[in-house]
Amino acid sequence: MNERIDQRVIAMKDEIIEAVSGALHSRSVEGQPVEGGPLGKEVKEALEYVLDLGSEMGFETRNVEGYAGHVQFGDEDGLFGILGHVDIVPEGSGWTVPPFEGVVKDSRIYGRGAIDNKGPVIAALYAMKVVKDLGIIPKKRVRLIVGTNEESGWKGITRYLQVEEMPEAGVTPDAYFPMIFAEKGIVSYVIRGSFTGSELRECGIRSIMGGDAANMVPSRATVELDLPESELKNITESFSPENAVTFSSDVIESGTKIVFRGKSAHGSKPEKGMNAIAPMIDFLCRVPSVKGKCRAFLEALRDKIGYELDGDSLGIYGKDKLSGSLTVNLGKMTVDGNEVSAEINIRYPVMFSESMVFTQVKEAFGSLEVIRRNHKEPLFVSPESELVRLLQKVCREMTGQEAQPIAIGGGTYARAIKNAVAFGPLFPGRPETEHQPDEYIDIEDLLMLTRVYAQLVYRIVS
Repeated sequence: MNERIDQRVIAMKDEIIEAVSGALHSRSVEGQPVEGGPLGKEVKEALEYVLDLGSEMGFETRNVEGYAGHVQFGDEDGLFGILGHVDIVPEGSGWTVPPFEGVVKDSRIYGRGAIDNKGPVIAALYAMKVVKDLGIIPKKRVRLIVGTNEESGWKGITRYLQVEEMPEAGVTPDAYFPMIFAEKGIVSYVIRGSFTGSELRECGIRSIMGGDAANMVPSRATVELDLPESELKNITESFSPENAVTFSSDVIESGTKIVFRGKSAHGSKPEKGMNAIAPMIDFLCRVPSVKGKCRAFLEALRDKIGYELDGDSLGIYGKDKLSGSLTVNLGKMTVDGNEVSAEINIRYPVMFSESMVFTQVKEAFGSLEVIRRNHKEPLFVSPESELVRLLQKVCREMTGQEAQPIAIGGGTYARAIKNAVAFGPLFPGRPETEHQPDEYIDIEDLLMLTRVYAQLVYRIVS
């Protein structure tokens, strides 16, 4: 360990906290394109925030058409990438602190993006700054690559790598320590049914709204029915969701509104949440007036997914020794005009084939339309590789802990380049707050993350 670098990071603690807090002020969810910001105004501002910081630190920076950007240290041959993103998932409900003020309290920084992934991006930037400020002449370039829609499709990083140099190797601080050698494949499917207005009205369904994103366990689902509360009384009194979700009903004009409340979690770990959409579907299938095509659609979702998290009824259940079990998250459901759709997010094992999963899902839903979205192939990097061995050494030196590679269901930018793994930011034993209310990063962990990355940058450039 280089002691000078480590002490310099510790001395910059307050500056790092301030920079992370400032990064959390933008609601950088993908939105409508603006000039210079193909993924929305606030995503544009979040990207520019990091690039401006890098420029102020004296680094070379580049904005690639608003899709992504980079901050570079050094001008020699060879390129090592640190890949992160400044886009976020929607904040959802249930926060006890403002999600976009970068609140600092209780030795934590709170805000959507604190751990996923704005806080770690800023940590990596300061790690580069510390090495540069000590006058170290780099023998290889290190480039912090900042993406803009990691949560919603990867258009940003895809465009960046079409026009910019591919790093020879890299890491992303967007998962866990010690390091991730395997990531499951990820794919979302939209299941869609089309109905006439009269068919929906005959069912008594005015609207359905559940979930914020396919890769989040939905904490809330709402249905409005053209039925008086009295006609639903027997169902509401006897109904008990299988997953401990709570629900309540309210009288609205000429009808009833029912709200289901669960618990959010990352879509790669659906077992850690309580899915609010599943009991809503279960409930609607018990309403006698829900008939015809609409009932058939709801019953298909109930019978083929329902409360299940493992894809058993879809016929895609399975696991491998490298990466574990397949998971399914029923993340969104809406009625939009005459169209009812649901979106599921599947994490499949490294040794599985997405084409086989897709074929089975289409067969399971029969005549319903199934549309593939946002497929990402699995990742595997040998635990014996030079990159993994380097990361193990840095991690052991800085934390004093064993550093055995692990596999995850989450998907990171590591799979965007040829030789990369996820490396941090979450330390073993820490709670997972990404995609949840009151997301935060522990300040001491933020500092340790910066210290680890500073030592990594030093080893890369020396």
